[in-house]
Amino acid sequence: MNNFRILQQLSQQSIEQVGTATGLQMSDLQAFADGQKELAVADLERLCLYFSHCLDQLGNANQANLSKHPIHIRLTTDYLLNLGISLSDWISLRWALEVNWAGDQLAVGFFTADQTLVKVVANSADFTKAFAGYLILALEGEFTPYIDEIHDNVHYDWRILRYRSQADFQDITNELANTPLKEIEA
Repeated sequence: MNNFRILQQLSQQSIEQVGTATGLQMSDLQAFADGQKELAVADLERLCLYFSHCLDQLGNANQANLSKHPIHIRLTTDYLLNLGISLSDWISLRWALEVNWAGDQLAVGFFTADQTLVKVVANSADFTKAFAGYLILALEGEFTPYIDEIHDNVHYDWRILRYRSQADFQDITNELANTPLKEIEA
């Protein structure tokens, strides 16, 4: 599966708008969105550039006076294909989403087996430090735990969060990645 429909929703674009803007056939986009067709690399790149532009414009419309524009807004094919989130994807998502959240942050939370939140990664520097700039979403079709190799290979469940505090967060993993996960509640 892929994140095409998620990107459509995040960027507020219909499949018709995506097809018109990218020059891709509606039938091909529909089949790709449904996981029934693969697209050529050049077509995937066109989709990534288009969605990058849409998220950039969304951020620009909402953050014009609030935040300095990131140098480069660029989604990767790995995020489109639901394989992983690069630092560039992370910055793009933060730029487009956070200003509408009234102070909440996009974050990754690490949870113990009893669903206790023990660590939060909420800024780009911490994202790079924790994941070497790349968060794996799916490995061989499975959502995998985070293994803390530095601290005795402790395994953590992790989720992408709309984060305000340790006691106030919302699990938005399923909204940002095509993963059938049970949501974790604050």
